[in-house]
Amino acid sequence: MQMIRTSIRRKLFLSAGSGIAALAVPVAAILSFSVIFGVTQNNKEVENRARSYSFENANSNESVLFDPEITEKNDTVIVEADEDEEQNVNNMIDFPGKYIYTVNMNDSSEDLSTFSVHSGKIVNETFGKGNGPEFISLPNGGQLRNCTEIPTETVNAECSVNSVPEIEMYSDEPQVLILHTHTTESYEPYEKDWYDESYTSRSADPGNGVVAVGEAIAGQLAAAGINVIHDCTMHDLTYNGAYSRSLGTALGVLDRYPTVKVVLDIHRDAIEYEDGTRVSAVTDIDGKRAAQTMIICAADDGTYGVPGFMNNLHFASALQQSMESRYPTLTRPVLFQYCQYNQQVSPGALLIEVGSHGNSIDQAVYSGELIGKSLAELLKDNCAEAEAVPVAVKMPIYFIDRVR
Repeated sequence: MQMIRTSIRRKLFLSAGSGIAALAVPVAAILSFSVIFGVTQNNKEVENRARSYSFENANSNESVLFDPEITEKNDTVIVEADEDEEQNVNNMIDFPGKYIYTVNMNDSSEDLSTFSVHSGKIVNETFGKGNGPEFISLPNGGQLRNCTEIPTETVNAECSVNSVPEIEMYSDEPQVLILHTHTTESYEPYEKDWYDESYTSRSADPGNGVVAVGEAIAGQLAAAGINVIHDCTMHDLTYNGAYSRSLGTALGVLDRYPTVKVVLDIHRDAIEYEDGTRVSAVTDIDGKRAAQTMIICAADDGTYGVPGFMNNLHFASALQQSMESRYPTLTRPVLFQYCQYNQQVSPGALLIEVGSHGNSIDQAVYSGELIGKSLAELLKDNCAEAEAVPVAVKMPIYFIDRVR
């Protein structure tokens, strides 16, 4: 079995040639290696540090990538953010009644074509359905993987509960918040089968990464008449404390705009084999390459501070089915695991991984559009009837054009 490693939020291994990812649990001996983390801005590295990772063990047949930093973070229940970590929310201008409002986007620009050394391979993988008792097939498409001690029968029943955050269509007040804990997570500049190891898959240029994906999601919501705030605050120039800082941003927005019912934290995964080959999680949707997505939904065993997590699970299940029923193979199974990831802030709070560091920016942005369409339809189908009020959608077209 060849082990595949993924970003620190999940633990995956992949049987060679299987095309199906499965979550792994820790194994016996400990191996260590380092990865270089950096943020580049205007072709200059502004931060670069090494983080030590290790493979921990419990069972000789399974492997996991373990990051002590994130494990410590997950073990620490964040109850509230410090006042000084509420960032720029208190300085935001009043919501102007548009259907989309992008705030705190920096104007950095970076040309990723300068990273031209062929250091390693990128391979395409389409992750399919998982096998095993922990995988739950949802009625209208897609799967959920139960990585908790909650009986699968119980989780399966909860996934059938029709409970979606109720928003107001065509409102002058925001209904959805999109943000990024790891704002600098970025993609390859175009589809290719190699990568340059000096490119850390981090960029302060919003057009290179998850900010562009968030803007694509926001654009589709706005086009459907759903008011959305896309907060592009950079929370990860210092990696430690990123979740605490994004929590401050989320709480600040929710305090100012209690009409917000959905909070999406958009990320980019990082999947690679032991030999350094990176994986592009990709599928074909309507003749175009799309980065596969994965929802992460928090569970709580009484130690994570997310007591209402079943409401988040209901929403995760509904969104997964909305995406998969419209765009088959777009999704990887929902990851339902003990964690927090700031999902205590709202019953409609979820984390979504869009693609991997082997995917191209175009693939990821296209998936953002599909996520936005699926979410818009789901929210429209579950909201009270409202009369459409023609309000101009003032999307920053210059930004969307720049990432195409």
